[in-house]
Amino acid sequence: MGNCFNSDENCKTSIKSLKKIDQMQTQSNQDLDANKITLKDFLGLGQIGRGQFGKVLKVKMKNNNQEYAMKIIKKADIIQYGLVEHTMLEKSVLIRSKNPFVVKLKYSFQTDQKLYLVMELVTGGQLSKLLSKQREKRFTQFQAQFCAAEIVLGLQYIHETLKVIYRDLKPDNILVTSDGHLKLTDFGLSKQYDSQDMKFFTFVGTPEYIAPEILLKSGHNSSVDWWSLGILLYEMLVGYTPFRDRSNNLRVIENKIIQNGLIFPDFISTEAKDIIQLLLNKDPHQRLGSRSTDQIKNHLFFSQINWDDIFNLRIKSPILDGVTKILEQQQTENQILPKKIFETPQSQIGQTDGQFEGFSVDRDEF
Repeated sequence: MGNCFNSDENCKTSIKSLKKIDQMQTQSNQDLDANKITLKDFLGLGQIGRGQFGKVLKVKMKNNNQEYAMKIIKKADIIQYGLVEHTMLEKSVLIRSKNPFVVKLKYSFQTDQKLYLVMELVTGGQLSKLLSKQREKRFTQFQAQFCAAEIVLGLQYIHETLKVIYRDLKPDNILVTSDGHLKLTDFGLSKQYDSQDMKFFTFVGTPEYIAPEILLKSGHNSSVDWWSLGILLYEMLVGYTPFRDRSNNLRVIENKIIQNGLIFPDFISTEAKDIIQLLLNKDPHQRLGSRSTDQIKNHLFFSQINWDDIFNLRIKSPILDGVTKILEQQQTENQILPKKIFETPQSQIGQTDGQFEGFSVDRDEF
């Protein structure tokens, strides 16, 4: 299902937040549009994803044959929906990322019509695809523990180091490397915060993963990401989300999230039930992780996890076999010949002067 977004919050704070984000960056955020990297430096190798506001291409850089993922965003759409701040924040998160479980940005640049984010290419695809190919569309408990542990460390970094709420954790936004490790991507709905006491009131997220305090508009903070982790963990272990509706009726899903309790199949372990129930506490103040990430890391469900080994990628991924099958399938498919990337002409171009200043960066320079 797609994202939900209400832009009231952004209309009031966009310009101020842009300045704050730029100040937080350690590198000089001068606009490098006139510098080396442009669209002409890349060749397209086919589309690998599409979102509400753009698409993602697999590309090759001409001068070194290095392959990347290029996210292309239409400026007019971003401006129309009041998402300038969020787009600038997404760039900021990606360029500052120094965590093994968060996708990194290599270059960003812009034209009159579009914004371009050139990121590391993660070849194993989305976690959602890997899950769909599992027997009964679910992982074993050890596989789920491993995946959840890497996600916890990624979210901990985003929260504690970058001071950002993710707000869109779901299998589609988790990429899998060729070695079977996970990386969080797509920070288009994220929000910067100064302290844990700050609350936001935007209706934002993907329906089945939205926390109840977002639906109730009672104010939310980074605890909403731990709610989404609980939904994801349930999905990885059971094969579907706990508050789904087969007809995808949004009102039904919202009512279930606010009112319904959890129902677990018999095969779910006691420790798995417990951590999911604690993560899916409808009271964000009592939710596991609301005080510290260590609350989650110290739970019995992760008793067999060595967090230092997880962070340093020393554990062989238990989902590697499934990733290998996906990669082998990709190799047997028709290879796409590299071709030039063209901008599609548009009859109407939104006024963008000054709104994307500082967007263009080159990671080689710092």
